[in-house]
Amino acid sequence: WGAHKKLHLKSKHNTTMHLFNRFILLSLFAPSLLITSVRSFSTPSPSGECTIKVCHNKHCTKKGGGDMLLQTFRNLIPEADSSEESGVLYNSNVSVEKSGCLSQCDRGPNICTVNDKNEEKLYVGISDATTASAILEVVTGKDYPIALLLAATLINDSQQATKPSKKEQLLSSAIDAISKEENDATIQNSYAHAHALLLRADAFLEMTPPNIDGALFDARKSVKIAPRERKAWRVLACAEEAGGNYTLAIDALREVAKLDPSFSTKARKEIERLVSIAT
Repeated sequence: WGAHKKLHLKSKHNTTMHLFNRFILLSLFAPSLLITSVRSFSTPSPSGECTIKVCHNKHCTKKGGGDMLLQTFRNLIPEADSSEESGVLYNSNVSVEKSGCLSQCDRGPNICTVNDKNEEKLYVGISDATTASAILEVVTGKDYPIALLLAATLINDSQQATKPSKKEQLLSSAIDAISKEENDATIQNSYAHAHALLLRADAFLEMTPPNIDGALFDARKSVKIAPRERKAWRVLACAEEAGGNYTLAIDALREVAKLDPSFSTKARKEIERLVSIAT
């Protein structure tokens, strides 16, 4: 962690030194990482544009890849609203997408990066936020905020926790790390911030007794930051229902259905249930 922070603080170095530092970082934190060509570290995408394809094959998913790794990359990108199907789109040159098998299954979780020249690189053994952050910096030639790296790590840890109180503790630390960068709008409006808030709202609802006020505050803030995030609206619907705000819960369910048409049938049934309760 200390080495990673030190490398970030040297962001004013020239491009060659910057990329050399990233190479060292990858060597330290990802010795199993497959790098097809050392030359690739000297040619990041000039525009900073990049597509990250995350393998969702069952072998990679079992090792911590799949949706969890995809969310990790999203959490590292500043001011990035998300879309469930097409990845990170808003105010970002980096998109994150689901992918089928990328081969090298025994060395997963695996990702493939594609730059603005349509050049592809395969990386294997990507299982933590530190390595993911280093890869983003190598392929884009840009620094990524330490606050988001810390938040992404804590969010991942929270998803391994089983007790709601432990989840809340870890997520509160993630939110605190983001809140300390109060003058940086890109961090405040990041997907990581919205993600941590929706997960903490869910943890509040799992508690006995549930912290309904806390869940409502977090869920409402989450959808404000990331209005296209289906999961945030889903948690908001649960929080509004728990608070007895049935009309607002119905509104949230309609937003979920709008963002995810496959949820329409279930949303209609839940709305009918809420209407019957309210009347």
